[in-house]
Amino acid sequence: MRKLFVALLFVCMASSVSAETGQANFTGPLVTPNASGVPAGMVWLEPYLIYSESHAVYDHRGRWRTERPGMHQWMLVVPMGVGITPRLTAQLTPGMTYNVSGREHSDGARKTDTSLLLQYKLIAAHEDGSGPVLSMSAAHNFPTGKYNRLGDNPLNGAGSGASSNRFSLLGQQLYWLSNNHPLRLRAQMAWSPSPSRVRLHGTSSHGTTRGFLGTAAMGTSLAINTSIEYGLTEHWVLATDVSWNHRNGAHLRGIQCPIQGGACVDVDRHDGPDWTYSVAPAVEYNFNSNIGLIVGAQWSVGGHNASAYLAPQAALNMVF
Repeated sequence: MRKLFVALLFVCMASSVSAETGQANFTGPLVTPNASGVPAGMVWLEPYLIYSESHAVYDHRGRWRTERPGMHQWMLVVPMGVGITPRLTAQLTPGMTYNVSGREHSDGARKTDTSLLLQYKLIAAHEDGSGPVLSMSAAHNFPTGKYNRLGDNPLNGAGSGASSNRFSLLGQQLYWLSNNHPLRLRAQMAWSPSPSRVRLHGTSSHGTTRGFLGTAAMGTSLAINTSIEYGLTEHWVLATDVSWNHRNGAHLRGIQCPIQGGACVDVDRHDGPDWTYSVAPAVEYNFNSNIGLIVGAQWSVGGHNASAYLAPQAALNMVF
């Protein structure tokens, strides 16, 4: 997959000409973040409505296995940011989720974890929009979603309980092709160190049930995202993301006591690492340079110790 992306980048560079004066409006793809940020003093808002469902898993050998009743989820995620300086952007991302599995569901919409991100532009594009852009970012996850003491309803779990960090390197470049159509490439590499250990009591979003008392420690994670956007007209754009996500296994440790009395047993569980490949094709409609709508879907195409999923979604990007 990496060789394919490099080959695609080479073809685009070979067929491109110097940037021409023309209107290139992009909303941005579904997954790979914007490396440019926003100009100083400007504010942007991009609410995402995401519906995801999973009725299968990839086992430890990468084989697809059906899993019933599966999981359905509605999620509203609202990234919002502001340009602090010409090179520094801040972003806050809260969210809400509603979970369904079979005939069971969460008790209404639940607040998810919240992240705060700072992004600094190392290399800026030229005034005409051409040239490479390179940025780095650091994000912190605040455990604002409920994850612990869920009683008899594990679907109320909407957070991880962990304070975690994520560090990313982002790149982006716009080309004007010989047919005078704009093409934009993006890439991101993100790494998260092991987050803080989480104390658990009873039913939790980490798979524990009533009577459990202990801790969960999650492993490091690595993600690589790439995207391509091709402008058909001033308003219409085709976009596609290709992503790879990997996480080292979690370690669950504690005691499990029966609810009706009896002897408690020790729990010491190590989960293996998991990873998934996914694609996310989409269509953008840009009303103007400040407002754009994107509609598409992300779905897994392979994995290991992970859920197989399909996630249709839409987002409205607004810059003020």
